[in-house]
Amino acid sequence: MTKGILHMKSVSLIAAAIFAASSVSAMAAGYGSSNSYGATNKAASNYNYTAPQQHAKTAVAYVTDAEGMSLYYFDNDNRGVSNCYDRCATDWPPFYAAPDATPYGYFSVILRQDGAYQWAYKGQPLYYWSGDQAPGDRNGDGIGGIWHIVVK
Repeated sequence: MTKGILHMKSVSLIAAAIFAASSVSAMAAGYGSSNSYGATNKAASNYNYTAPQQHAKTAVAYVTDAEGMSLYYFDNDNRGVSNCYDRCATDWPPFYAAPDATPYGYFSVILRQDGAYQWAYKGQPLYYWSGDQAPGDRNGDGIGGIWHIVVK
């Protein structure tokens, strides 16, 4: 009698292992998931019954100029005061403002030590990064641990 129970337990364990292995290979092939083998549009993906493999990145709203070029702030600036001149201003060109520019919302205009006017956001002077080539580039974010994209 004990032999029969042990045999049934062994058969059950083997069957469970085979089922688990076949389920893993089915998932690896993409069946029931939203990867390249499964649904590719949102409407079809509502019918997937497996947990998602990846999560979409959270969108971050950041400040740009009118052409979509990213704007940055400098940790070494003081509120309303730019400390980026000479070589710094070559790599990080200021986001210049016209002398008669009108502040609005969180945007203000500061007077730089070189006599030029510069836009600021929440008091932080704004800059471009010379390494950004196209609208939407954010290549300057985090450089030196002191340059950051301006997040709304």
